[in-house]
Amino acid sequence: MKLLWSILLAAFLGLLVFFGPIGIYILCAIIAGVIFRSFILITEIHKQVVPPNSNDKAKEAYERYIKEKDEKEKKTLG
Repeated sequence: MKLLWSILLAAFLGLLVFFGPIGIYILCAIIAGVIFRSFILITEIHKQVVPPNSNDKAKEAYERYIKEKDEKEKKTLG
């Protein structure tokens, strides 16, 4: 059933192109709306999957690298 709805929706969107600039404008507005909504949904899913206080190994490694680099600079200068 989803396939049928997808085919009908694609046919409808294809027909909009033949209505001239107004149809193309409506088609672009629909596509932009779908992309915008998908980004919002991806952001919501990311917030639920990744907790805000999770351990980020890359961030920890970067901070450790910066700390070691600062210590080496202090040793060479002092």
